Amino acid sequence: MADVRYFISKMAEGWSVRFDDKHYPYSTHSEAVFAAVKAATNATAQGYEAEVLVQGVDGKWRTEWPIG
Repeated sequence: MADVRYFISKMAEGWSVRFDDKHYPYSTHSEAVFAAVKAATNATAQGYEAEVLVQGVDGKWRTEWPIG
């Protein structure tokens, strides 16, 4: 299991990355994924296992970027 997880989900007005019970809004899915992967990469460089998950239209979470 990852030490650090970033959750990307669709919001009414764009996309959100949730980390540490805070939501960070983005206009597009691509922007949200890029930001979350960048943050996860930085966390991995600091010695943490990180994972980026995206919520599908079916409500299920899938891994977009693996645990490092």
